[in-house]
Amino acid sequence: MTGYVTVDNRLDIPCVILAGGASRRFGTPKGLALLDGLPLVDHVAMALSAQVRGPVILNAQAGGAYSACGLDSIDDALSGQLGPLAGIHAAMRWAERLGCPTVVTAPVDTPFLPRDLVVRLTEAGAPAVAQSLGRIHGVCGLWPVKDASGLEAFLESGQRKVETWVNSIGARPVDFAAPEGRDPFFNINTPPDAERAQESIG
Repeated sequence: MTGYVTVDNRLDIPCVILAGGASRRFGTPKGLALLDGLPLVDHVAMALSAQVRGPVILNAQAGGAYSACGLDSIDDALSGQLGPLAGIHAAMRWAERLGCPTVVTAPVDTPFLPRDLVVRLTEAGAPAVAQSLGRIHGVCGLWPVKDASGLEAFLESGQRKVETWVNSIGARPVDFAAPEGRDPFFNINTPPDAERAQESIG
């Protein structure tokens, strides 16, 4: 395992919630949309914090909409709005500064994350990426910080596709069950998605 288990069974691995997207399809910052009375960002932060002792922070624009959410944040280390891979790169560089060999990332719009996400990814070994219902969730994974320079070169070459990069580093897919067809990585991109998520929990 690339992290270690503490006395309370949480892993000592840092986590970054990716919230740098423009939320164009949602209309407002979707991580602040309410689900069961709480912002999506809180659902993701609580799911991760229950699994790790390492810090859980945001990748979001400094001084932006998430500045009041109560989490520390880091901006992209690369300029130019390069997409979610830039958030993963920023997470790697941040974890590297902490002296950590790996970092977990998860998107801000996935409020139903599995409660064993971090331990399952860690058991697989970095790099590892979540999968459910036959679909890879390329920004939800465990990444070795030593790959940061390679990701930086990938982005600076003009490439942006998450799937291409994930495949290029040989990330291992870790399959998670979807009880009764409910995808634990259901992501909320539009207001109707938020309505469906609310209906699913009553």
